[in-house]
Amino acid sequence: MRIIITKKNRDILKMIIGILLFWGGLSVIYSPIILPGPIKTLQATWNVFNDVNFLKHVLITLKRLFIGLFGAVLLGSILGIVIGENKRMKYLFEPVFHIIQATPPISWLALGMIWFGLDGQATVFIVFIASIPILIINIMEGFENIDPKLIEMARIFRFSKKEILFEITLPSLKSYFKSGITIAVGLGWKLVIMGEVLSSSTGIGAQITNARLNIETEKVLAWTIIIILLGVLSQKLIDMAFEFRCKGKDSYGFGNEQNRKNIWQAYCIKRFFVKGR
Repeated sequence: MRIIITKKNRDILKMIIGILLFWGGLSVIYSPIILPGPIKTLQATWNVFNDVNFLKHVLITLKRLFIGLFGAVLLGSILGIVIGENKRMKYLFEPVFHIIQATPPISWLALGMIWFGLDGQATVFIVFIASIPILIINIMEGFENIDPKLIEMARIFRFSKKEILFEITLPSLKSYFKSGITIAVGLGWKLVIMGEVLSSSTGIGAQITNARLNIETEKVLAWTIIIILLGVLSQKLIDMAFEFRCKGKDSYGFGNEQNRKNIWQAYCIKRFFVKGR
């Protein structure tokens, strides 16, 4: 099996080597307690992977992240579509979502700890509450950028509101929906770890807290590397899910702009005559 090394991969490899060399140089200057070297950190990472409770803590964190994000995506998508289609509701609720988004996560965590205790529910809460406005605002922005010519054409050919929603509106929101999920997942990883560090005795964040209390800096870095790998993997999975059926197409799935207009015109005419409208 041949491994194709592109210019981009070479640049990434050079950057990684540079970081490792810089890291190794600093570890010689500073105490291992302050900054352990790359080799010691990799050994600690291997030990963490081989720990009998490794999978347990990772799954606990993934469960909390998934519950918070799933609730945010579900509710945020519904609210985003409902509010995006109604300008009055948008003007009324948009400031509320910006206020929620501007509230520091640590404040939400403090409230979550008061409301839900220290058993992990507060962590789910901050992921949920911080991710909702991201989805809603992205979807509302998508509504602002829907091609009005397509809506006008659909109305001329007497498309129902349901047909306009499923054949124009939702496909046009695809890129904004993906952007919202991507941002929410990236933020979600940071929030779930922060929540576990401050309010939980289980999960990856709790293991970082234990390592800090035991002054095991290499273990803190080991868990950090694992979090980065999991975060990158989750982002790649999102990209793969969205690109699986949309490669080379615009948000409507018709290729370039001209193809989109031509196909939509032909499609509307066909629907008009076939249904006898």
